Amino acid sequence: MFWIVSLLLMVLAVLFVALPVLVFARQQHNAGDRGHQHRDSANLMIFEERLAELDAELTAGALDADQHQALKAELQRTLLADVRNDEQPGGHQNARSASLLTPSRLIPVVTVVLMLPLSFYLYGLWGFEEDLQIADVFERSRDNQGDPEELRDLIFELGAIIEEDGENAWAWYYLARHLVSLGQINEAARAFERAAAFVENSQDRAIILGQYAQAAYIAAGQQITDEVQAIIDQAQRLDPAEQSVLQLLGADAFINENYQSAVTYWQQLLGISRREDDRQFLQQMIAEAQQRMEASGVTPAVASGPRLEISLSLGPDLDLAPDTRVFVSARNLQQAGPPLAAKVMTVADLPAIVTLSDADAVGPFSLSSAEEVTIVATVSLSGSADVQSGDFQARSPTLPLNDEEPVRLQMMIADPVP
Repeated sequence: MFWIVSLLLMVLAVLFVALPVLVFARQQHNAGDRGHQHRDSANLMIFEERLAELDAELTAGALDADQHQALKAELQRTLLADVRNDEQPGGHQNARSASLLTPSRLIPVVTVVLMLPLSFYLYGLWGFEEDLQIADVFERSRDNQGDPEELRDLIFELGAIIEEDGENAWAWYYLARHLVSLGQINEAARAFERAAAFVENSQDRAIILGQYAQAAYIAAGQQITDEVQAIIDQAQRLDPAEQSVLQLLGADAFINENYQSAVTYWQQLLGISRREDDRQFLQQMIAEAQQRMEASGVTPAVASGPRLEISLSLGPDLDLAPDTRVFVSARNLQQAGPPLAAKVMTVADLPAIVTLSDADAVGPFSLSSAEEVTIVATVSLSGSADVQSGDFQARSPTLPLNDEEPVRLQMMIADPVP
């Protein structure tokens, strides 16, 4: 399609140059023909007038018959010479041919002839043909259905791209995904690590880190080692509700028979999942975890624990895009790591009453693990939960928690982050 469009544009460019030249040449040709016709008519008129004058002089006796005949013959020869000069090849035809060789005619013609090869040459120097080829590889990588033969071809092509540009984040990312499909988890984890190191967008980095954490978790024998936890912390600093991380934490809690935590993570995923298949699977897993809790004599306590209700709004002077992300989190300032509870929304959702409870936990600790918290609400212009200069933020004072009544407060996001 690209080359078809390029060819059509090239034809339009040639016509843009060639048509005015052809029209001008035709006009000049017609003007030349009309000029010769006018000159022939003028010569004939002069001949007839001069012949009439000779006849008058002969009648008046100013010329004798021999003189009259001689002058008449000379006049006829002059007329014939003018006519022959117009008709011979060296006449106006030669003049017309010579006029075609003028710079004003030659330059457009040469430009049209050289335009196509010159365009291809310059495109080879300055164009983005390699980027188009890379985009095609990425598109095929995204649409791949797990065909082993195609996977091998794609891995070789991605490897060639990485050899040319070792900092191409998306080449590393798709290579990692294909390696996961082939069961090469250790190699995939290293590729995810490289992809996360080179990607620029913070939201994309959070997604890649989440998948990196999953690969590292499997490579570590389904254990959350210090290395895996460090990757999880990086992802949650960028996005506390990163889905791959929540999937990992939920699955790990379920494997270790910590069913209440598994339910908490899966309920949070259920609140942000959009695909119906994913939602049905999460509902089945939540029901399974709750059944296992009941079988072991543990009562589900999803709704128990401290509860925070924040009436959140934007400052009246803020004019932000509706899809700008807003992060609301409860933090224990005495404890490092991810927030105890967090929710992600957009500017379009505000004003709103934001509820935080143990069900909104994003890490190993929940609100029930703390006696007091600080609420931080951030409008992130970069889309990342990692606060940056230029974002807007509001912070609450330290709030004591209790299990009996929800803690209610009002917050307005207005202050820029220095």
